[in-house]
Amino acid sequence: MLPRLPSRTPSTAPRPPWPVAAFALLTLLSAAAVGLTASDTFTRMTMAAAVIACIGLRQTLHDPVVTTGLTTIVMGAVLGWGLDFYDRIWWYDDLAHFLFSLVGTMAVARLVLHRFDARPAVALPIALWLAWQGIGALWEIGEWTSDRLQATAHSRGYIDTMTDMILNSTGSGLGAAAYWRWLRQPAATSTTTRPRT
Repeated sequence: MLPRLPSRTPSTAPRPPWPVAAFALLTLLSAAAVGLTASDTFTRMTMAAAVIACIGLRQTLHDPVVTTGLTTIVMGAVLGWGLDFYDRIWWYDDLAHFLFSLVGTMAVARLVLHRFDARPAVALPIALWLAWQGIGALWEIGEWTSDRLQATAHSRGYIDTMTDMILNSTGSGLGAAAYWRWLRQPAATSTTTRPRT
């Protein structure tokens, strides 16, 4: 039988600080606007997933640090497509891949790594780093598929794809290492709810 998470009713769930809530709401509305006005399916699907993620974060996650980190990733994508930063600022795509991987890996680590035990313990951040490589690969496949099916220009060839993968790998590796070295939380002091066994 799977462990059950303690139920939290909306009345007992802690409210996020107002700047976190306001930033999440702004991000949600911006992602919806970009998704509704996008000209290609990949951008529409990505923004729809972002809207769902923002709603899900608000309903299930009560860690303002993780919420802010994950919402920042969504806002970065909104700026890239909504204000055309990917095309207007030549280095924005590279910065986005690196920082999204760095912040995303640290946020996921803070959410889940304290729930698992491994021998040796360093296998946990390594497993997270490898999982992030899979996420990056799926993203690149999505870009390539969009380019082939809808004649978009999300993937700009082999060099762009390899640069994105290297930046994802580097950002994720640094994020996992930074979490493990400085931000790791023992289970007893974690800000997320552990399942009962």
